[in-house]
Amino acid sequence: MSLRIAYGSALKFLRARQDSSQEDLGHAIDRSYISRLERGERSVTLDVSHSLAEALEVDPLTLLVLAYAAERDQTPQQVLDHLLVDLTATGLMESRIPSLPHKASHPVTAAAEELRARIKELMDQGLSQAEVARRLGVARQTVSNHLKKMG
Repeated sequence: MSLRIAYGSALKFLRARQDSSQEDLGHAIDRSYISRLERGERSVTLDVSHSLAEALEVDPLTLLVLAYAAERDQTPQQVLDHLLVDLTATGLMESRIPSLPHKASHPVTAAAEELRARIKELMDQGLSQAEVARRLGVARQTVSNHLKKMG
């Protein structure tokens, strides 16, 4: 079973179990979109899945666990057991995930920052711009430009 169809099946199952109609969820998502989701005609985004779970008054993970249970032809307990084993085996069970991924500097920017630090270090030793340029193997104008950026 495709995950799209499994998600639709889980959504319909949960909605029926709670005796909710598509109209009851209409305040969260358009009724025709809910219908297409339940028929497996549309994929769902995490944001929409979250909104649907809130409208159904369940944790968003509950809806996802039900979807994966349907997709794998397992019970939700089997999915959770597998998840527990997987997270433990990979050492992720106790991991804290940053809310925003760390943005790595562009290599050119990182190299410029490193050069600027080396220029400052040599200038603090009392060397002239020309001497700093010679030691670092860069043009004197490059040294001058970096010094201007440092203020």
